[in-house]
Amino acid sequence: MNELKVLFFFFFTVSFSFAQIRIDKSQTAEYYVKKVLLGSGIEVGEVKHIGMIGGLGKFETNQKGIGIKKGIVLSTGNVDSIIGPNNSSGSTSYGTLPESKQIQRLLRKGDKDLNRLCRGKTTDISVIEFDFVPTKNILEFKYVFASEEYTEYVGSQYNDVFGFFISGPGIKNKINLAVLPDEKTPISVNNVNHKTNKEYFRENKRNASVIKNIFSGKEKRNENRELRKNIQFDGLTTVLTVHYDVIPYKKYHIKIAIGDEMDYIYDSGVFIEGGSFSSTIDTSGKHYATLETFNSKLINIDSIFGKKTLIDSIATEPINEKFEITDIYFSPDSHALSDSAKVQLDLLADYLVDNLSFKCMLSGYTDNIGAQKYNQNLSEQRAISVISYLISKSVDRKRLNYIGNNFANPKSDNTSEEGRAKNRRVEIIIE
Repeated sequence: MNELKVLFFFFFTVSFSFAQIRIDKSQTAEYYVKKVLLGSGIEVGEVKHIGMIGGLGKFETNQKGIGIKKGIVLSTGNVDSIIGPNNSSGSTSYGTLPESKQIQRLLRKGDKDLNRLCRGKTTDISVIEFDFVPTKNILEFKYVFASEEYTEYVGSQYNDVFGFFISGPGIKNKINLAVLPDEKTPISVNNVNHKTNKEYFRENKRNASVIKNIFSGKEKRNENRELRKNIQFDGLTTVLTVHYDVIPYKKYHIKIAIGDEMDYIYDSGVFIEGGSFSSTIDTSGKHYATLETFNSKLINIDSIFGKKTLIDSIATEPINEKFEITDIYFSPDSHALSDSAKVQLDLLADYLVDNLSFKCMLSGYTDNIGAQKYNQNLSEQRAISVISYLISKSVDRKRLNYIGNNFANPKSDNTSEEGRAKNRRVEIIIE
């Protein structure tokens, strides 16, 4: 009988410990971003962190309560205090003040973007930011916001906030991606709760009503029970997804920030799913067509981040050996160079300037829409556009030759728009 008691106690203890969220705060911000947060289709530059020591970490749980099994978490308190069960209606914790006087001054000012968002002053901020380059046309990641200010301080001036502030090509200043599907309502305690936008809110009650439990259904009761075991926060959002159009192979900057408003008490946190910060292909995205203009083998990510290096695929080839390095693609009836084409040509120009023994042959092509005479001229204009750009980057005109081939030698079937897009090109051969 005693053995059964011991076995039951052991099973209960192990089950309970696995129900709780597990937190690790021993690594650097760079580790958490590059090894935990990062998914496919994204290259990341230098990672910076500003905040109290202990306000950033990674989490993992085997249970469904939060809706995200693992990832990184930023908190206005100490991430260790996130661990459940939920046994307090107002848990408050503090990180350790960094030794750097400069960071201490920044922390006293709060975060200017969060201050603007809540129209007040933020404290206890935790911020990570970094440059990134997407290789596809949609930026995506999943997250959950949670707070101890739920539900007592809903509607008050104590409105803990967070934001995903992105800047880059086509964005005026910066915008906040931490918004509801209406794309304009910032997610905060006052904007998402049991009264406002409640379809995006989950309450984590310490003592759930017996009657409410009976009518909530078995699955919902289990979910609520696991949530109470998992985390200390009294309320949290549903799992939300950022889905934002980006231009492939362009450099963007993102700042992930959270802070208390007005005071230093009652913790809040934001959970971001591990491996979900990624870029994906969406054919309905406004920059999808840009993908057709890239040859990923030529793109040098370091150069996009501002670090100039030689193009390895060119540098390893023997002199006087002909080989194709990339194609430059064009919109219908146009010989204008796209921004993505200029990225590739910048790399080519750098190489040609450093390697004076090479020359280029540029062959212009069109799709088969329109008369042959018209397309002959258009194919030549496309090759000339490339030459003009290379000349503007200090490449000697004498090293650049061209020919227009109208719609001869198609690379793809001209019966579909996708095929025609691949035929509207300039082929570049280095000799």
